[in-house]
Amino acid sequence: MISPQSSSLANINWNTALKAPDLLQQFISADGSLPDWLLQLREERLTETSAPPVKPSAGPSVRAVNCSRWIKRDNFQTSRVRKRKPEARPSKVGMARPGNTVQYQRHSLQLISRVLNIRTNASPFTLLLDDLNQRAMPLVGELVRRGLSRNLNVVVVSFEATRFHPAVRSVPAFGDETGEQILQNIRKALGEAKESLVVIDSLYEILSVKNVDMGALFNLVAGEFASTLIGVYHQDTIPDEDAHKAYAPQPLDLFKYMATTVITCKSFAHVLAAKAAQERSLPEPTHGLLQGAEGIVQCLDANDHRGIVLEAEFRRKSGRPESEAYFLRAARRSDYNTPLQGLAFGTLRQEFVVLLDQVPAYNSNEVTGLVNAAANEIESTFSLGLTDKQKQAREGVVLPYFDAQKGEGAGEGGRILYDMGEEDDFDEEEDEI
Repeated sequence: MISPQSSSLANINWNTALKAPDLLQQFISADGSLPDWLLQLREERLTETSAPPVKPSAGPSVRAVNCSRWIKRDNFQTSRVRKRKPEARPSKVGMARPGNTVQYQRHSLQLISRVLNIRTNASPFTLLLDDLNQRAMPLVGELVRRGLSRNLNVVVVSFEATRFHPAVRSVPAFGDETGEQILQNIRKALGEAKESLVVIDSLYEILSVKNVDMGALFNLVAGEFASTLIGVYHQDTIPDEDAHKAYAPQPLDLFKYMATTVITCKSFAHVLAAKAAQERSLPEPTHGLLQGAEGIVQCLDANDHRGIVLEAEFRRKSGRPESEAYFLRAARRSDYNTPLQGLAFGTLRQEFVVLLDQVPAYNSNEVTGLVNAAANEIESTFSLGLTDKQKQAREGVVLPYFDAQKGEGAGEGGRILYDMGEEDDFDEEEDEI
């Protein structure tokens, strides 16, 4: 009996043979019937051929752990020429402004997310402004963490910090280091990778004490090595009054002029106090050195542990700035994926910086109730309230205009009730008119 498992028919392509009528004629017997195995085989093969292919179900798009857009591949292989990638050309039709609140929130979050994630061409020079009431170290730590998770070469020029992550390259700038030596050390650290993140924890020190030219530093980091520069400036620092620099601009003015993004760090508790004052149309309260009180340098509610408020100003090439306030909480272990081999931190799962208006503690009923309760209290040096005895005596007084409304007849209402006294000089002839 001939079967498809026979050695003589092992090399036959049955998918093609069963469709050829000339070949099927050879298997037809004298009575005109086909073998049972051939009929069964033909039905199975034709059924499989006619069945449509099964397509995989389209599930939700989830970013992979080793996302190529997040991690910088081969960043520490410096064989290629470093150059900043060109920006995408804007379309002929300008992008319309956000039409609703959701689009506006998405647009604002995208702006701050590009800066925090150290995206290419997002912000070559980011200026961080802080003071004693709110330090920028939580924000700097988050920037360093995201830079390491993207496999960037993180370089910290330290004037104040002493402890760093093992993956961070430290350039000590305190001590007897001169400005030229600092620039040489930065150049050496940047030469180890194609794209880097340079963090300076005190811009005032590197400009005024070490006499480093900011133009040369910016050209070295952003121009020659196509990297990102982030600097911290303490607003409570009193600049030196040098006679040789009388006509030079102030350091803070120079940094603001050069920066492409300016982020001011504020304490969340102070922002809530300022909001309460605005609700009552009162001037915003001052904190720390701005209070002008002798001996007060830092407030008790400074550096709020709940998070940090970021007032960001993004500079556009057109000259039009965009400003928005954000809230950045402390990072958690669950915010990042498991790190890959060779990386210090895993990729970011989801952006957790939000707009300040979206924070529940900022728009909660509790805060609104405290504001209303404070508004109901009259501020005075003496008590303006009434006791229960005084309220009862006030209610017992009968005012004269109530009796004047009890006139009978038409036109009697609104009479003037007056009782003459001894001092009144009444003359009937003069008062007849």
